[in-house]
Amino acid sequence: MEDIIFEGSNVLKIIDIDLKYPELEILVDFLHVYQYKPNETFTFHSHPNFELHYYASGEGEVVFIDNQLASNEYFTMPAAVKSKSDPTLIEYQIEKEGNLNSINKTKIFKVKAGSTFFNPPGQFCWQKSSDDKPLIEYAMRFSFKIKKSENPVNAHFVKEYKLIQQLLTQQIIKVEENFEIKEIFETIFKEAYYKKPAFLVKIKNEFLNLIIAYARFAWDKKQFSFFIPEIDTNIKRLSMIENYIAANLSVNITIEQLAKNVNMSERNLCRFIKEKKGVSIHQYITQLKVNKAVSLIKLKEHSLIDIAIITGFSSPFHLSKSVKKLTRKSPSEL
Repeated sequence: MEDIIFEGSNVLKIIDIDLKYPELEILVDFLHVYQYKPNETFTFHSHPNFELHYYASGEGEVVFIDNQLASNEYFTMPAAVKSKSDPTLIEYQIEKEGNLNSINKTKIFKVKAGSTFFNPPGQFCWQKSSDDKPLIEYAMRFSFKIKKSENPVNAHFVKEYKLIQQLLTQQIIKVEENFEIKEIFETIFKEAYYKKPAFLVKIKNEFLNLIIAYARFAWDKKQFSFFIPEIDTNIKRLSMIENYIAANLSVNITIEQLAKNVNMSERNLCRFIKEKKGVSIHQYITQLKVNKAVSLIKLKEHSLIDIAIITGFSSPFHLSKSVKKLTRKSPSEL
């Protein structure tokens, strides 16, 4: 089992596991297994990115600085463990390592198999393995960037991502056992080792699950209340209508067919479109057909006859007339 975990960790060094969604970008510096040498020490350091830690075996100590340091108390250097996504990534180390008396509010924890903690950006941490039981650590470092969404349907996802970011950014000091996190880490390593069909998709899904697990680990129920994202049913319904029309542009779409496929009565469908778009359902369908036709005309890859067929117009003349009416330009002027 241990060999599989280490080999899976090596595979992860050479594959792209970054998550790049329209609303979220997570770039992974590393996700690996690290075996400490007896008495090996990582001196006080911090990063501009997030770090997640889980000790699979061994014993040691972890020390945190529970306050912000002045800029003259640390120096900048290249990150000791290089980043896959950012070769220029830096880390911060304390100037006077031996003089801990000058550093206020240090917290010391004994760690063992199962111990879990995370470092938000800027939090200084010191780690040391024991002599007789060296630590084996599962660790991940990553950046977490939320993007502005142009799609209102995905607004609730952005809200969830912001909550995750808020939980992980807390300057919280917490070291506890968490075997759920162990299972997620080891699932990722085993997927990388066995390389079954769609293993990369599974790894990326588990990677996001791992971040969520750490966010929940950091969750203080007194400060953060859980919420169920609200879904705007009107936006969802409009999206269903538009998707059905887009998928059936080339055919004659009747109100009866459309209403049935979006689970509405014909009367409610017509009223809904009139209320939300200010036009009749027939006018709205024509608008979407013309929008598609205009985009195809601008590509200059299809004849008007072909575009009329694709967008469900009875003839190039009917297409041209509709385009002219809605855009005030003929197809040749677009």
